[in-house]
Amino acid sequence: MGDLAERLHELPPEAEELVGLYGEGLERIFAALDEETVARLAADEVVAGLMLAHGLYPVSLEQRVAEALDTVRPYMESHGGDVELLGVADGVARLRLSGSCSGCGASQTTMEHAIEAALQEHAPDLLGIDVEGVVASAPARPKPAADAEWVELEGVAGLSRGAVTGTDAGIVVANVAGTLLAYHDRCAACPGPLADGMLLGGTLACAHCGARFDLPRAGRDADGGPLQLEPVPLLRNGGPVRVALPPRATPSGTCELCPIGIGEDHRHLLHLVERRIVCVCETCWSTRSGDAEFRPTGSRTLVLDDFDMTDEVWQSFGIPIGLTFLMRSSVSGGVVALYPSPAGATESELDLGAWDALCVANPVLDRLEPDAEALVVDRTTPDRVYAIVPVDQAYKLVGLVKERWEGISGGRGVQEAVAEYFEALV
Repeated sequence: MGDLAERLHELPPEAEELVGLYGEGLERIFAALDEETVARLAADEVVAGLMLAHGLYPVSLEQRVAEALDTVRPYMESHGGDVELLGVADGVARLRLSGSCSGCGASQTTMEHAIEAALQEHAPDLLGIDVEGVVASAPARPKPAADAEWVELEGVAGLSRGAVTGTDAGIVVANVAGTLLAYHDRCAACPGPLADGMLLGGTLACAHCGARFDLPRAGRDADGGPLQLEPVPLLRNGGPVRVALPPRATPSGTCELCPIGIGEDHRHLLHLVERRIVCVCETCWSTRSGDAEFRPTGSRTLVLDDFDMTDEVWQSFGIPIGLTFLMRSSVSGGVVALYPSPAGATESELDLGAWDALCVANPVLDRLEPDAEALVVDRTTPDRVYAIVPVDQAYKLVGLVKERWEGISGGRGVQEAVAEYFEALV
């Protein structure tokens, strides 16, 4: 609607007289129609654009601004904020933001971004906005970028009360007492998706770990803990539902599970049977993490300065080189050692008795997450290094060795690559 009005105003001067003639004709036509017919025509996007361009729209600018604010008010109220229309003068709307927004991601910039999108849809002839009011009283969580993309979510406009649904955009939407609230579809306590969780009142419980989140209060931990979901601005105008998503990263490749492009900073899954790292987009990571064949990689890095591994225990593993990583496999039920070579990762299963002895000496290994984490071992230098890392970072070490391998023994390039890798862990 706004685009059409803008294009009409951009016509060259010689066309202004013709446009004026059209405008006068439209004014006479609408004057001959009853109010119901005019209102019905105004609902048509193309006709509405013509009406706005010629000052014939039946609803005042101030009323349309008020209607726009009504569409974003549920989102703002769910984050402890509100917006007040102080008035419209000379085509500029004066607004006041209120509320503390303490401890949530709805900073002033986030709320203004949602407001601007609603105003562009309802009042494209508005010349500008003047906003005064709240700044978050606590450090804000990451907020949508100023150039965030508004994406339409199909199939959620008619979501029934008390229902929760996931979307292809990696967003979970819940209908809480008639208000649609949107969050990124990943639990703040575990990597699991939230779309299959249970919604009771305004509390959504994760089906994978049981963590509970208060959706009307910006997804805060319902049990008073520090966890919080990541909220997504949502606009609803009686029709399509749209959410604000960060601008898409410049693709550096393609998701291995769908045709979507992915940036360099993308997610990984581990294929359990093939034991290989799969590069995926956010949506596939969210929706496929719970599949039987995939596991999300871990998230913690822990350098083990007081790790106890005697030469006897190490020799019992039968690993021919001093550089390897060890991981629990839920598929085999055992422990697998993978060590680098010029061809990639060489794999062997460990003697469980030797592994149990290592766990007795180092109880931290009892908490090693199967498939998701690995124990990386470097015994190639006197300063031996042991660390628990996400499994994709363990495979990264293998890739570095393969890439830098020279000659028969690996050469100096491998030594430098290994040193750089472990320096980055500290």
